[in-house]
Amino acid sequence: MSFGEIQKVKGSTFLISQMDGIIGLGFDSISVNSLPTFMSATDSITDKSFAFYMKTNPETSYMTIPGHDESLGLKEIFTHKVIEETYWNLDFISMTGPNGVIETAGYKAAIDSGTSLIMGPNTLFAPLLDGIVVAQDCSGLADLPDITLTFDSIDYVLTADDYVLKETILSQTQCIMGIMGADLPADFKYVIVGDVFMRKFPTKFNKDDSTVTFY
Repeated sequence: MSFGEIQKVKGSTFLISQMDGIIGLGFDSISVNSLPTFMSATDSITDKSFAFYMKTNPETSYMTIPGHDESLGLKEIFTHKVIEETYWNLDFISMTGPNGVIETAGYKAAIDSGTSLIMGPNTLFAPLLDGIVVAQDCSGLADLPDITLTFDSIDYVLTADDYVLKETILSQTQCIMGIMGADLPADFKYVIVGDVFMRKFPTKFNKDDSTVTFY
């Protein structure tokens, strides 16, 4: 197995995240210098699957290799086939919110444990989120609408408790929106579906058959 050593970084990512490194769990096609990714290079594991269980502090998040944590007794919602082996990209049908259905034909949903939020181009997210206001003091959360993401034909519903993040700094709690749009190139046909989604739906990735399963 090969490791990439970082000797110098720009920005504050490693400092504020307090992380020691990154384990690349995408597909080899996007690996730097074509290095085999962690699961590809691990010959001792015949089951090339892994699962994430994202928690909200103070609970501890964790992952399992191989397979998923069967002791939890979680019921499988659906197993989706990956449609592009770069990131774990699924067929993204639509997003639904208080302003109706936002069609996402031509876009892929990249299920990504390395991204905290759900984010994508403003052309999709501006109409989806129009009128949804998250108060910094966390008031009115119960009045915020549900947001539904549809992969293949399966609906995944996020309530305000799922998509609003609560950050406590110096004993003061603030709320921020966990779904956002950005000005991205027109040819960027992805929506990054990160921890906000995976916290609600524990996720198993399987390289043996290129599938993503939600529980």
